Amino acid sequence: MSTLDDMLVLDVDRAHLVEVARFVRDDPLTRCDLYSVNAGVDTGSELRSVTFVRGTVTKVFVMLRTACTELDPHVPSLSGVWEGANWCERETYDMFGIEFDGHPDLRRIFLEESFPGHPLRKSFLPPRSDARGG
Repeated sequence: MSTLDDMLVLDVDRAHLVEVARFVRDDPLTRCDLYSVNAGVDTGSELRSVTFVRGTVTKVFVMLRTACTELDPHVPSLSGVWEGANWCERETYDMFGIEFDGHPDLRRIFLEESFPGHPLRKSFLPPRSDARGG
């Protein structure tokens, strides 16, 4: 745990992510009822799912960071904790390939299902096109 200005930063093992998320949502000191966004990060050595939530009454701002590997890109979905996680997790899946286990509709949101790979991963190589630019 650390703080970043007025933000509480929690590095959470994926095995405990849903439990910790429910705690920051339900605890009277945090009451993080507003799901802001999820972002993916590729550090080169691991993938991270980074979730930002806020307490609209308590004014508490929390960042939940969860790591996984490119070979095992799974973290639990938080869509059962905050409904707003649904589309944000789909975006992170589409761009980074992080699979949100338990998500009710995990499919690409920007790219076609047949698109090869996840374009914001450091290991991503764009599909080759022919010399005519097609």
